[in-house]
Amino acid sequence: MTLLTVVMGATLGGLSDIMKGNETVMMISSANSTLRGGMDIMVRDLLQAGSGLPASHGVSIPSGAGSSAVRLPGPPGTAFVTANTDLMLPAVMPHARQGPTVDGVQTDVIGMLMADNAFLNVGLSGVTDTSATIAAGPTLDTGPDRVTAGQLMMIQKGSFSTLVQVTSVDYSSRLLRFDDGDSLNLNQSGAAAGSLAALNGEAPINSAAATMISRVRLITYYIDNTLNAERPRLVRRVNNGDPMTFDNTLGTAVAFDVPDLQLTYDINNGDTNPAGVEMLQADLDGSGACSPDPCGPTLVRKVNVEATARSMNRLPPSNHFFTNTLKSQVSLRGMTFVDRYR
Repeated sequence: MTLLTVVMGATLGGLSDIMKGNETVMMISSANSTLRGGMDIMVRDLLQAGSGLPASHGVSIPSGAGSSAVRLPGPPGTAFVTANTDLMLPAVMPHARQGPTVDGVQTDVIGMLMADNAFLNVGLSGVTDTSATIAAGPTLDTGPDRVTAGQLMMIQKGSFSTLVQVTSVDYSSRLLRFDDGDSLNLNQSGAAAGSLAALNGEAPINSAAATMISRVRLITYYIDNTLNAERPRLVRRVNNGDPMTFDNTLGTAVAFDVPDLQLTYDINNGDTNPAGVEMLQADLDGSGACSPDPCGPTLVRKVNVEATARSMNRLPPSNHFFTNTLKSQVSLRGMTFVDRYR
């Protein structure tokens, strides 16, 4: 009996070690898998940032007399808005150290604009200060051309552009409405510049034939630890998520157990071309990396992404989390190459 007890104890102890080892391997594999998946999606979006936008690498927004700040998506609890001096939304929108603090580290947030190739440079048959009628062609109610309330549209006439948010769609008449009071506050018909009314006032006045419309996506990435502080998520948010009510809880998690997201940027300013710029306020006001000039977001050519994932639970027997960090450098093709023939 004594011998049998010793043998069984050793066997069960070994089996317990095997089970702990298997649990450790599974948690490490899960953490690595979710991090790779989230990074792949983020890199895919970054590769498209700026594509289909004007050569200025941004789209005009309401400014001047009669205008107010445009709201921008961000983590829960934030209230990002454009500055009074902003004339456009750039293709890349850094929000350095403005995400939640997780494990003592303040995370970064990034937004990006890109045109949708499935709905690009579509002709109009009518245009007003608050609406646009799509010419024959795209099927607006089904398929990849489907237009719904909440989507963003870039409307262009020559060198002029404006960004508006669809508030309603009449499929029978192919009419898109951009009523004031949308969730991002893009539709400001009374703004002196950057509005659809201002664009219509440019020659040729109120000309649908000279005006084109393209669908644009505003994609934002950030860390969200409000739902479960022990399991922070990497969140991808497309536009706002609601056409009329601004809500920072409408993002979709693309990776779980991601406590850190850090971003830096490589700048092409034609002079020092600094790399690894955090885009802090000092960088943006001209006293930082690009001194004496500001590091403008439209000068970004590469984004350096660093994301960290950790295991769902602490690993036995150390009782510590497993962590892994992935780094990637993404060249923004839409910010580098310009179609000179378009």
